[in-house]
Amino acid sequence: MTAPLIRADGLTKHYPIVSGTFRRRVTGAVRAVDGVSFTIRRGETLALVGESGCGKSTTGRLLMRLVEPSSGTVRFDGTEISELDARQLRTARRRMQLIFQDPGSSFNPRMSVAALIAEPMRLAGVAGSARRVRVQELLPLVGLAAEHANRYPHEFSGGQRQRIGIARALALRPDFVVCDEPVSALDVSVQAQVINLLTDLQRDFGLTYLFISHDLRVVRHVADRVAVMYLGRIVELADKQALYQTPQHPYTRALLSAVPAHRPGAVRARIEALGEIASARAVPPGCRYHTRCPAVMPVCRTDDPALTDLGGGHLSACHLTRPAH
Repeated sequence: MTAPLIRADGLTKHYPIVSGTFRRRVTGAVRAVDGVSFTIRRGETLALVGESGCGKSTTGRLLMRLVEPSSGTVRFDGTEISELDARQLRTARRRMQLIFQDPGSSFNPRMSVAALIAEPMRLAGVAGSARRVRVQELLPLVGLAAEHANRYPHEFSGGQRQRIGIARALALRPDFVVCDEPVSALDVSVQAQVINLLTDLQRDFGLTYLFISHDLRVVRHVADRVAVMYLGRIVELADKQALYQTPQHPYTRALLSAVPAHRPGAVRARIEALGEIASARAVPPGCRYHTRCPAVMPVCRTDDPALTDLGGGHLSACHLTRPAH
């Protein structure tokens, strides 16, 4: 088996909570990401799912070193990215790109589509003539016309703006793309078009994706494997088929129960998580899901379950589940 393109080990990001007149007194920490480990194989899509505030987007940015980790490591194609100096990191980032949830907010409204797509190449020192050629190559690849190059972001629909964002992310021919909620702001029909586009581009160019989403309905159509995140931790990770058919963690089952049934006319029993998600400022002791879990046991309140392989690469962090023997 070939080495994974991405390997995260013990990845952690804590933001200090400070107070006082000069904000020098640290009174606690927001545990945004709290010891996350996983791999992403070349050419696959790993989906990272969970409720808002669970640390998904921070994890994506840690993989690209857009955010510095508090601890843990990220290896990209065998290289530990925290060891790279500024020049080496700029070179590595040509191979790692980000697609935003709302491309409009990341665009300069005074820049044309051509300038927006070409900007990563300009920053990377690509010559102007090569930039113009690449822009004309990318527009049809993402379903836009050549005449769109001289227009401005406000002239396009949300789906078209996301296509511009995808073209921009592909400008430097990356190997790895973090797709951060790329379809959550779009209508359902447009979501399908963008997902199909991402799938086609992955097939044609051998791309590797981290697909961040809160919507397991969307994830079903795009992922190879799924990691479920809760309050800074991965609580379940499995092949897509195994996770949808035999979810092991109570939180995963609750998320799946809220997804409309895959077959027309089928009815899915709703499993309600109890109460609201706890704050990352005050993570509960023991299993961090125990404050909402309908199957909570005394051990859940005191012991934090490890993410354990139950067999076949299906991992779960729950006292109710045990490895297969």
